[in-house]
Amino acid sequence: MRRSFFIFLLSALLVFAVIRYVQLAKTSPSGRRVPETYTPAAGPKIDAKDVQVLAALDAEYTRLASTVVPSVVSITSSRTVRLQQRIDPLDFFFPNRRSRLPIEARQSSLGSGVIVSHEGHILTNNHVIANMEKIEVQLTDGRAEPAQLIGSDEQTDIAVLKIEAKNLEPLPFGDSDQVRVGQLVFAIGNPFGLQETVTQGIVSAKGRRAVADSGIEFLQTDTAVNQGNSGGPLVNVRGEIVGINSAIYSNSEEGTWLGISFAIPSNTARRTLESLLKSGRVVRGYLGVQMSNLTPETARALGVPDIAGAAVVDVVTGSPADKAGLKPDDVIRTFNGQPVADVVALRSRVAELDIGAKVELGVLREGRTLTLSMTIAESPADLAHAHAPPPRAAPKAPGTPSPAEQHPLAAVQVGPIPTSLRDALPPDVAGVAVKQLEPSSPVADKLQVGDVIEEINRQAVRSVEDFERAVQALGRDDKALLLLCRGRSRAFVVVP
Repeated sequence: MRRSFFIFLLSALLVFAVIRYVQLAKTSPSGRRVPETYTPAAGPKIDAKDVQVLAALDAEYTRLASTVVPSVVSITSSRTVRLQQRIDPLDFFFPNRRSRLPIEARQSSLGSGVIVSHEGHILTNNHVIANMEKIEVQLTDGRAEPAQLIGSDEQTDIAVLKIEAKNLEPLPFGDSDQVRVGQLVFAIGNPFGLQETVTQGIVSAKGRRAVADSGIEFLQTDTAVNQGNSGGPLVNVRGEIVGINSAIYSNSEEGTWLGISFAIPSNTARRTLESLLKSGRVVRGYLGVQMSNLTPETARALGVPDIAGAAVVDVVTGSPADKAGLKPDDVIRTFNGQPVADVVALRSRVAELDIGAKVELGVLREGRTLTLSMTIAESPADLAHAHAPPPRAAPKAPGTPSPAEQHPLAAVQVGPIPTSLRDALPPDVAGVAVKQLEPSSPVADKLQVGDVIEEINRQAVRSVEDFERAVQALGRDDKALLLLCRGRSRAFVVVP
């Protein structure tokens, strides 16, 4: 044991001696440290002539950034919130004292914005300033200005602010319809409070549905966007706004960026801005139709070769669609020459147009292709008061088939629409209500108790007798196209 300790001590002294020797070797006899030998590279190994394209691209990137950055601002918004009440220990002994006092704290939010006018108007996201009491804007030159909320729109997630400041440099809007997949774009903003951050990427896709309940078709990009980038501009190589950065795809609660970002198209943002400035609210375009997405079953029933398009369920009397001759069961396939994928795509196209704009609809009606012209009108303040044309009469059905040949709808019990259900339905609804439905019925996954059946195979159903005649006309294996009203929504449903 003593021998092992002696060997360990000797080894430690030897290591110390070596370290001391190295230190002394690096010093002069006078005790001063001898400088390390350092020979830097003589110059770049690549001649500028050999990378002229990259050098030009580098210069253009920096020129673009220096031009755009002064128009981007950082936004800090705050409000007072009440936290859990503070409890006085004496309250346990004297419960009637009621001395609990609310604790107040300031809640803040960071975001970005872009100057869009010389008068000081700033575009940002609605979620950046929603429900906030104080909004402050930080300019790139160091100025901090209080901002006034001019207006906001939750549906498009756009808000308009205004500051009273001079020497502002607004950015122009580009045409988001002309944006192409693969195009270079730049995102400028205030991620995590890091002002004037510029990231670069490409447009990965168009027409994305980033939010389930949103009617906006977003631009998808791979530009790095993080918390604090919301409301900042997405610009093209000319420094034009082609989008407003709004959301990212993330699978974590912290909102970590995974290479997928979404921006509100500039045409949608510009129209929202102009409407808020002119009217103080967003004036939306209006066709006057209720629509439903197509399924393979409804597409076949309506004679459509695929599920692209929006099926017209209802047409409001006196609306632009009514005046243009659009009818229920029509399928809108194109809008101003552009294909219509579904209902959301059509609504998005309408939202981008100004009131009074002339449009052409490509419509498929009973196998025939029609072109209908109409003028976009302003959406009524209360669509509930709009009513549909009178119901179409149902023709007489053939004789009653034997029970073995009856369609599954024959087992559905229907009756007049109860008064208790009327308030939850559109005022123009007409049909029969589903009263009873067997869980084992083949149609149980299509219908619910309380559904109102308005049509069967494009024939109006206005009474129990109409329903029975229409069902008797169906063979056991026939498919039936129903027009259902469930709550305030209408849709086509195919029943096997």
